[in-house]
Amino acid sequence: MRYRWFADEEERMDEFGVPVSRAVKDEALPPRRPGYARGELLAIALAAVILIYEWVVDDTSMIFVCVSFLIYEMRPLALLFLGPAGPAAANVMKGFSLAVFLGAVLIAFL
Repeated sequence: MRYRWFADEEERMDEFGVPVSRAVKDEALPPRRPGYARGELLAIALAAVILIYEWVVDDTSMIFVCVSFLIYEMRPLALLFLGPAGPAAANVMKGFSLAVFLGAVLIAFL
């Protein structure tokens, strides 16, 4: 990555006197590789193990928290496998996982 701050005063303004953002001068970020990182895979595996344990001991609110997290983490698969409908399905999954999580919090306090 290059030095982010401007070295010269005249680089702060374009030819019309409008301040230039550093984003114009910075290099483009490298694209994120598709798939899950190691930490995400570990979190998915841990959530699945906790889900199985909470299913055995019948803790409803933690079951919903784990299901909510697993639904949220499956969004990249929707983008990958559903083609043009993938972004819409990923947004639906994000909203549904948030609703399930809020329902789990509500169940925990009632």
